[in-house]
Amino acid sequence: MKLRNSVGISVLCAVGIAVGSAPPAGAVAEAGYTWLDLVTGRGYSGTTARLSGTEAEVPPRGPSLDCRDPYLSGSGYALSCSGTDFHVFVDCSNGDRYAYGRGAGEYRILFTCPSGATVLRGGAYGD
Repeated sequence: MKLRNSVGISVLCAVGIAVGSAPPAGAVAEAGYTWLDLVTGRGYSGTTARLSGTEAEVPPRGPSLDCRDPYLSGSGYALSCSGTDFHVFVDCSNGDRYAYGRGAGEYRILFTCPSGATVLRGGAYGD
């Protein structure tokens, strides 16, 4: 578990550095994410655009979704979840919500808000 935590924190720092640079003027702000499979150790990263309208409302959490070990600091947010079909979201100080996923399995999910924004809260929904 100690190795997983140190890997997760290292990846969070790397994502923060990679995504932390300022976007060009007029660019759409995107949040960075990394999903780490806690069983296989594999991960993948990318960016996701903000949600809008009713997409920004959080649906209920299903009975099979189990999330734990939230971490929130500055522009970074992390959460470990296991379930059969779930999404993870983060609310940033720029007023936008970002979400990504259709996770099935056990993952450590790391989000980084766009440059200049800090994390206000985060969570997960689905099963």
